[in-house]
Amino acid sequence: MATAQDHCITLQGSAAIIHEYLHYCVHSIIFQRGIYPSGDFLPEDYNNVPLMVSRNKHIKSYIERVMKEVHGLIMKKLITKVTVCIITVEKSEIIERWDFNIKADYEVEKESISAKPLSKIQSEIRSVMRQIISMVSVLPCIEERCTFDIMLHTEDNVYDHNPTIGDDFREEDMKSIEIKNAQCIRLKQISTGFNTVDTNVMYRMDEG
Repeated sequence: MATAQDHCITLQGSAAIIHEYLHYCVHSIIFQRGIYPSGDFLPEDYNNVPLMVSRNKHIKSYIERVMKEVHGLIMKKLITKVTVCIITVEKSEIIERWDFNIKADYEVEKESISAKPLSKIQSEIRSVMRQIISMVSVLPCIEERCTFDIMLHTEDNVYDHNPTIGDDFREEDMKSIEIKNAQCIRLKQISTGFNTVDTNVMYRMDEG
């Protein structure tokens, strides 16, 4: 039976849920894909799913700073996608890309309440987190030394509403993050009643 607390998600709450969700997604991706040594991570429970989270203060600070920006952009309906790119250190080539497509599903006041139960949202989140963990058995092994970058895709008028965003972020040509001959896997969707997040992972096939 749903309780009253199950139906109290506001737009602010939706932005907070997605902020936290993406935060853990990024940590899980860079662990599962072996971007850094496993000893650099610590176990943490998120929504009843055991995950590994980086303990490197610079990585943690970078991810949190970007996700804080995401939270504000969701509130203003200015963000369309968050992309996590895995990039080779030697040649600076993007060999894998995780796209989190964010869509605003509302045309109502910010003070409105989502009709979707929190328990349902949490269940959807658990499903996607488990998919991310299982991707290690599906995606090609990464043999090269790599790093990662987080890119935000925004509406054209983002600078009108966020004039200081340019202090920390730069515009990227979409062509610069394309992966040649990429294969794509679509993961499950999560929805808060205010926002929907679709996730795709694109990866470079081994040549030869």
